[in-house]
Amino acid sequence: MEANPSTAWLTAFFLPHISYTGDPILTALAYLGPTLFGVGLVIFFICASQVYSAKLLRRGVVSQGLYAWIRHPQYLGLGVAGLGLLLYWPRFIILVLYLTMLFVYYLLARNEEWRMEKKFGESYQNYKARIGMFLPGEPGGKLFAWLTGGSSRKGWALAGLYLTVLVGGVSLAFGLRSYAAARISAATEKGILAVSLSSLPVGSVRHLLQASLESAELEPLLAKHHQEPGHTLVAYIAPRDYMMQHLIADLGEHEAHHGKTEEGGMMPMLKHLGEMYALKPLRQLRDGRAATERRIIFTEALAADGKKVSPARALDTDVLRYPLFLAELKGTEVSLAMEVPRRHSWGTIPVPAF
Repeated sequence: MEANPSTAWLTAFFLPHISYTGDPILTALAYLGPTLFGVGLVIFFICASQVYSAKLLRRGVVSQGLYAWIRHPQYLGLGVAGLGLLLYWPRFIILVLYLTMLFVYYLLARNEEWRMEKKFGESYQNYKARIGMFLPGEPGGKLFAWLTGGSSRKGWALAGLYLTVLVGGVSLAFGLRSYAAARISAATEKGILAVSLSSLPVGSVRHLLQASLESAELEPLLAKHHQEPGHTLVAYIAPRDYMMQHLIADLGEHEAHHGKTEEGGMMPMLKHLGEMYALKPLRQLRDGRAATERRIIFTEALAADGKKVSPARALDTDVLRYPLFLAELKGTEVSLAMEVPRRHSWGTIPVPAF
């Protein structure tokens, strides 16, 4: 998908995932993701326990708890949790799948209601007449009826609504991406676009890039990888301890150079997931403005068809970035420079641009 210019945008991210801008809207969305995910799962499991306990005890139609307010709180919980995951892992393709999932949930809910009416008859029909489907008062159903004018071709109307929501959602996502990209701290020098993941002042970004380019340690690497006319590099500047650098480059060889090995087993994995849920990477970047030790990972920017791109296009949705080498800085002094594999820890799957 990422190799085709017409579909490469689907693998791109529409919100920052490996950078911190300090923008209040983007920061709020970042914190909203895990919050919605947690709330949605709580709703789902509470309602699931109600439904399955009613089945085991043969209590009939469940109409207590959240079911006293809406008919399908389980699907609502899954939708809320899905929105949280979308904000946490905001690829365009996940947005398309999420919006599609919401319409699938609607169809599943209608099918369940048909089966419930057959099983419980008037009891469920009375419940259905009193209680909204996904929200109290059923505002969605009223809006749909108003938009379609009571058309008898509800299948075609639903398909039209799906396409409208899909186009509107993707358009909004592109707008958010443009908004986020405009707030990234970046500077360009000699065909290299430097991007600060910690929202350093632009002057500091330029100073760090210039200092690294003037170092003797980087000279042979630049001569090897950045000599062709029109060639563009993207240099990501991050605090040295930032835990998400593996999304930019595979640093296994570098860690081995320092005698570090990756922990295995269930507990380290659970610890990592807990840190991700608690937004530790975001906090590392937020506090990373004051870091004295940094790492700059240099990547090659190429269009999906393999053609060169200008620095102005290096973060576009149809551009891929391949890691080449890195530099470690103490202050503005380069203490280490080395090549890295032309992949990140997930191989060559497209990763966030910022």
